[in-house]
Amino acid sequence: MGIIRNDTGEVRSVWKVILIILLFLAVEVLLRFIPISLLTAYLTRSGLTHTNALESSTTLVYEHPVYSTVIGILVGFMGLLIVWFLVRVVEKSNFTWKTVGLDWKRNSPLVILLGAVLAVLLFFASILTGSALSPTGFSLIFPSMGVSAQVFFQNFILFLGMGFGEEIVFRGYVQTRLVERYRAFWGILITAIVFVLLHQISYGLSPVIILSGVMLWVSIGVLYYLSKSLYLVVIMHGLMNTLLNTLFFEVSEISTMIVHALALLLVVVVVGFLRSRGSGIRQYPI
Repeated sequence: MGIIRNDTGEVRSVWKVILIILLFLAVEVLLRFIPISLLTAYLTRSGLTHTNALESSTTLVYEHPVYSTVIGILVGFMGLLIVWFLVRVVEKSNFTWKTVGLDWKRNSPLVILLGAVLAVLLFFASILTGSALSPTGFSLIFPSMGVSAQVFFQNFILFLGMGFGEEIVFRGYVQTRLVERYRAFWGILITAIVFVLLHQISYGLSPVIILSGVMLWVSIGVLYYLSKSLYLVVIMHGLMNTLLNTLFFEVSEISTMIVHALALLLVVVVVGFLRSRGSGIRQYPI
């Protein structure tokens, strides 16, 4: 028995989790660093100063609809490839779509619809809660969206691709392995905390957003744990990010935290109800 492998010769779960997170972060960085570097070099040779070339390249890669959408799709594909690599090469197991919650079932269309409905409800619940907490009450006037169907669709493809990459890595693989090792409660909670803290590195989140995010991703983690459907959480993830980054409604941190806390409470109540009814949920040792 060693630090890397257990007494059966298998790589320990903690190292597999660390490896997949590092690989995924490396992919996200490289998919942006390489295009930005190439474009910067090209623009510099065209006569721009390095500072202006770097600024223009960064703006193009992050904001151009085609470039950003392609990057989102690549993030999703690379997430799938990384999980396949861990399962097949590191764990030496058979990779199946069911392994990561992507087996298509009869109820999958309904699950996708449910994910979309939940994303919309969470988004507008945050807006309405913020209005109720504001000094002027419900006098909030929704701004004109001013977003074309094409822009919304492009953003949806971008965030759906990125959401797929993140969900297959963190819910499909990391959470699944941690649940197997530490049971559902700790596996879901640890995955949610790690997921939010990794976003903290990139976006510098406030303490309120960190707490709010942990509650949200614990709720989504429970939904995945019970449904075993990655379609559900990918649609929720992708559509929530699309709404937040496309429609330009102002969503306050406090209102978001309240909504996420209520969502977590609702999930806990539903789980408790199902367990009390013996609706097959006893097989899930939460």
